[in-house]
Amino acid sequence: MPPYRLPMYRERPATRCINFLCAVLLTMVLVAGIIMFVLWLSLRPHRPRFFLDDFTIPNLNRQSGAVNLPVRFTVDERNPNQKIGIHYDTIYGSVYYNDLLVASGPVYQPFYQQPKGDTPLLGELTASGPTPGDPAWQRFAGDAAAGSVALRLLLNSTVRFQVQMWDTREHHMKVDCEFSLRGDGTLQQGDKNKQCTLYF
Repeated sequence: MPPYRLPMYRERPATRCINFLCAVLLTMVLVAGIIMFVLWLSLRPHRPRFFLDDFTIPNLNRQSGAVNLPVRFTVDERNPNQKIGIHYDTIYGSVYYNDLLVASGPVYQPFYQQPKGDTPLLGELTASGPTPGDPAWQRFAGDAAAGSVALRLLLNSTVRFQVQMWDTREHHMKVDCEFSLRGDGTLQQGDKNKQCTLYF
């Protein structure tokens, strides 16, 4: 009795064509995914960095309080991205002594920061306190007399990243700078060029 042989299976031309097309499609999807991943890595926006360059409140230690004293500061904004610009809306500033608001208001108009750009943000506000009638005055005056007044500068704005002609959605940004002033209202040397904390 001759040995039994299994019938040879021949793949239909239509099936071969479908398999080939599926393989090509999967290869194209894989290549496209790799390209998109590489582009995302190269164009992923990095957050800007902020450094407190200077801060002064002249005559901070006067006995009549800080009301109406000029509050001047410079914060250096740096964009680390090589191909991504940053659009800033109006920047608002607030200065605090512990929880007491010392000054607040708009400090910088909307602007566009170019890639790898560096912009000094020059702000000026007018102090609204503290006064000798405030509960925190005795401690504030004591710190000024001791030569070290701890303050916080908060900057708030809305930003958008720009890649070529494409803009990202808006992000709310808060910059938090902690520092101390001498009794004469000038910035402590150790806080010059101190990096601020950035929140998105």
